[in-house]
Amino acid sequence: MNMNHLWIIVSASFVFFMQAGFVCYEVGFIQSKNVISVAIENILTFVITTLVYCFLGFALMFGPTHLGIFGGNYWLLSHLPLTYPSLGYVFVFFELMFAGTAVTIVSGSMSERTRLLPLLIAAGFLAGFIYPLFGHWVWGDLFLNQPAWLKQLGFLDFAGATVVHGTAGWVSLAGIIMVGARKDRWDATGKLKKLGRSNIPFAALGTFILWFSWFGFNGGSLLEFNDRVGLILLNTNFSAASGVVGAILTNHFFLKDHSYMEAIFAGALGGLVAITAGSNYLQPQDAVIVGLISGSVVVFSGLWLEKLGLDDAVGAVSIHGFGGATGTILLAFLAPSEILDGQTRLVKILVQLTGVSVNFLWAFGLGLLMFYLINKTIGLRVSVEEEEKGLNIVEFADLYSWQDYLKMTHYEILTQDLSGTIQVQNQLLQKQAKLLVETQEQERVKLARDLHDGVGQSLAALKLQLGMIAQKIKVEHPNSQLSGQVERTVSLTAETIEEIRGVLFNLKPALLQEKGLSASVEVLLKNLEKASGIRFEYHLLTTMPIWEEAASLNLYRVIQECLTNILKHAQATQIAVNFSRLRSNLYLFQISDNGQGFNVNEIHAGLGLSSIQERLKMLGGKLHISTEEGKGTTLMMEVPYDD
Repeated sequence: MNMNHLWIIVSASFVFFMQAGFVCYEVGFIQSKNVISVAIENILTFVITTLVYCFLGFALMFGPTHLGIFGGNYWLLSHLPLTYPSLGYVFVFFELMFAGTAVTIVSGSMSERTRLLPLLIAAGFLAGFIYPLFGHWVWGDLFLNQPAWLKQLGFLDFAGATVVHGTAGWVSLAGIIMVGARKDRWDATGKLKKLGRSNIPFAALGTFILWFSWFGFNGGSLLEFNDRVGLILLNTNFSAASGVVGAILTNHFFLKDHSYMEAIFAGALGGLVAITAGSNYLQPQDAVIVGLISGSVVVFSGLWLEKLGLDDAVGAVSIHGFGGATGTILLAFLAPSEILDGQTRLVKILVQLTGVSVNFLWAFGLGLLMFYLINKTIGLRVSVEEEEKGLNIVEFADLYSWQDYLKMTHYEILTQDLSGTIQVQNQLLQKQAKLLVETQEQERVKLARDLHDGVGQSLAALKLQLGMIAQKIKVEHPNSQLSGQVERTVSLTAETIEEIRGVLFNLKPALLQEKGLSASVEVLLKNLEKASGIRFEYHLLTTMPIWEEAASLNLYRVIQECLTNILKHAQATQIAVNFSRLRSNLYLFQISDNGQGFNVNEIHAGLGLSSIQERLKMLGGKLHISTEEGKGTTLMMEVPYDD
């Protein structure tokens, strides 16, 4: 055995370690009730792949070609050339790990709702027919000196971005179409819901294992150990790192409501998949470009699949299908001229597009047919009840998962009952609070009417009578002391009437209906400034929304209560009232004073503060208090509105 053989064996072992990475990654991203199922599925699919690929698929992929379409002769690994320069069993071992990677990717995408037996059947068909035949068209000359028709066209795929990952990605697409989305993945309105994940740090570990294993995936594909290995490993690492950057930047600038966490994982794996096509041909700066673009493509394609209603449990289609296609096509744009084999760059681009298209039609078409036939015969999906329980229980009768399911079910029932009771009580309390506020307003209106019709009219009549008496005394007794006393009484009566009018305005601000909230607050501030001697500043910084009558009245009462509390307790000499728009559907009422302030932790919510908070709660608003002893107080009230 020489150094080349040793390097291929070590690299193959690296690639085998990918199986552990896929287990960690997939287990981390799915619900805990399915983790045992996924882990055992990965073991069993690799077992199926080992037997089917070695005894059937390898011959179809690398055996002596028939019309350039399929190989043969090496059935059950018989008749293998084992003497130098053939790599013999070492090559079989290496290629088996690639086949295992392709099969594992497919099973991961359909996790949490697919039965085990259909997945094992699909694994056998993929390892024994779909994967090796396309591989023969691209890599059929790696073991024997023979033509491979896509390779002869000039199609380049160094380590399997299309052969391995593209094939797996498009078969996965067929699988998720046929099996359908997981239960509760979308709500009744069509909005995407986040399902539980068992262990994200475990998924991070899986990502690092895959990243590490990829050095063997790409480095070993050289099939010898020479000075290009370092470039291949560097390119692999650069593309993974820049893939993360590309995914995060795409997320930040275009998909602000999506998780950065998912972008990090998808970007790293997308970069690794994409550089697989050209890690031996490109320079490090080109690898960075490949990673940046593929990271972005993976994020966008994942979003597109979600919009189509396709549920990929681990992002296999976007990472391996779209990521592999991106890296393969970009190779034609970035490859140095000596790699083009005499073709123009435009022709090379067309060739790469042809290879990717053939791969899609072959893998997706046969995958769709395969899963359709499986679904029609033995069925793909578990029942709704079984999916609810989890595949740990359904497929493997795991006792501990069953106990967890019973606990969780019992907990959910208790939680739902308690939640329903709390919801009813909250609705009752809100109804009572609203009724209390409405009753207060009705009492204020009644009191205002009584004051106006009773006390107000009596005072007006008294002022009129006193005026007549004062006029008569002034004519008949111009120098009498009584004349001055009557004049002062008339003035006092006029002041009393003005005070009553102020009270009436506060009890029933008619201006609120006529001119709106802003004008009413302005009049209120002028009246308070006149009565208290405190200087008020009023700034309407943005246009006031048009509030409904009930909302306008409640906001007026809130502002009135805030100002009353300041006058009573703050010992302020200056009050600033600012109204502004925070964003398109949120308005801010801010009232600040230069008074004595208070300790928020020591203050007890009095009737005034409770009334303010209750009214704001009915409006869907929030109260924020910013204060410090000796440094004044700022009340900020955020209230939503319809733009």
